[in-house]
Amino acid sequence: MSGDVINIEPSPSSMLGSLRSIGYNLKTALADIIDNSIAAGASNIEIINNDLNSGANELDWVAIVDDGKGMTRDGIADAFTLGGKGVDAIRSESDLGRFGLGLKTASFSQCKRLTVISKTEYTELASLIFDIDYIGKNGWKVFDSINPESILEKIKIRLKDPDFFEKEAWTIVFWENLDKIEVNNYSNYYRQIEKVIEHFSLVFHKFDSIINIFVNNTEIEFWNPFEGATSTSQIEIPFDSFGNKFKFRGHVLRHRSEFKNESQYNLQSKFGTFFHNQGIFVYRNKRLIYRGGWLGLLNREHHHILARVEIDLSNSNESDTAWDVNISKSSVRIPKFTESLLSPECNSIIAQANDTFRFHGGIKKHKIRKKIVEKKIEPIWNFGSKGSKLGVKDYYSINKDHALYKDLLDSLGSSQKEKFNHLIDYLESYLPIDNIFARKSAEEVEQPYHGDDELREKFDELFQKFVQESKFDEKQAFEALIHVEPFNKLSFDKKQLQNLNIQYD
Repeated sequence: MSGDVINIEPSPSSMLGSLRSIGYNLKTALADIIDNSIAAGASNIEIINNDLNSGANELDWVAIVDDGKGMTRDGIADAFTLGGKGVDAIRSESDLGRFGLGLKTASFSQCKRLTVISKTEYTELASLIFDIDYIGKNGWKVFDSINPESILEKIKIRLKDPDFFEKEAWTIVFWENLDKIEVNNYSNYYRQIEKVIEHFSLVFHKFDSIINIFVNNTEIEFWNPFEGATSTSQIEIPFDSFGNKFKFRGHVLRHRSEFKNESQYNLQSKFGTFFHNQGIFVYRNKRLIYRGGWLGLLNREHHHILARVEIDLSNSNESDTAWDVNISKSSVRIPKFTESLLSPECNSIIAQANDTFRFHGGIKKHKIRKKIVEKKIEPIWNFGSKGSKLGVKDYYSINKDHALYKDLLDSLGSSQKEKFNHLIDYLESYLPIDNIFARKSAEEVEQPYHGDDELREKFDELFQKFVQESKFDEKQAFEALIHVEPFNKLSFDKKQLQNLNIQYD
């Protein structure tokens, strides 16, 4: 080494100012703090703020309280150190961190003064303060809280569990000088809190039954975006040439026609639209870090809305580097090595989702008593391809093998049959597909469906007709009809089967 040495130690004010602009909002910042609580083994987490019901519009403080293992004074100092134990450190399986910046960057994206108060099973209460204004004047120094008990008193009266601090161990992350949270009025802030609750409900849903989270005494009800879907078996796919792998599972949501009402169907996209929620959901150690869209593999399409893909990553350094996990754990990138392996798996799920979307399932499970029968369903509409001047194009046509179509045709005379078939051909040729697609994409139109009572009445009518005309015996007539759309959505219990003179093992 030669020449003069120049000190390039960063200015604390400049460094912290840059870290405050990494890209958090209130919900992602709080989620990052909860990551630390989960890593500390917490079972109960409460997020609270000062009472705004009194009419005060000023947000004085926000606290995140957990019953994890807690920290000593030295442990808090380590947590306050930028970079922590380093990006390359080997982390425990429960650790949701990577960069050693989460506590600081998340907190300072919202406030200028961070206090951590903590107690472990074996040590007494410890507390340190990380104040941006103080560090700007005095360098990289934090200091003890003079009166942490006063903070405890503020928090106690707002907690759902007033005995929280009687636990063996706990930690408080306390935000003050909240200069990044806009609180124009009481309702404005609580609209932000509603978004926080929705965010937690999805992001931490795989921790259901493991942790309890409360936001201002409202318990988070976790939402599983794959609940009730038809799911593939989980497989492992490599993401690099060294054999490191991630887990993959595909999910196809249920068609609207399988639900008794619109509200039940809409629960499949409880937060956000079906269009936005289609695609890939990426988890890291069970924590959701990306959702909605296809990460560059595909475009969002309206006929893909029932397709969801679940990708589970570990917290290894190799995985985080390959998937380009960012500091706020809110974005990822598919490794180039993986694209050609992932594309066919996603395309397979999309093909199944298309069948469900276009043909109300194609192949569906039908419930007879407690037995699940799975057979090909005869749809009302067929979907195929044919050549034209513009090349091969897809088209829709009425399924002329459908029981309802045949029943009507059998009741017509020869001249009426010819007129009826001409009408069907005309309707097929002028089906307003572009208009339907545009209005459906804008959620301006909904498909009307018959209720179960109306469907069962029509089913009984056709069933009796099939039997009376000696086309089938009872069981053959039943089998012919339950695999025809829309009768395939009906369920039959033992008594209903006996009334139809049907015996099932």
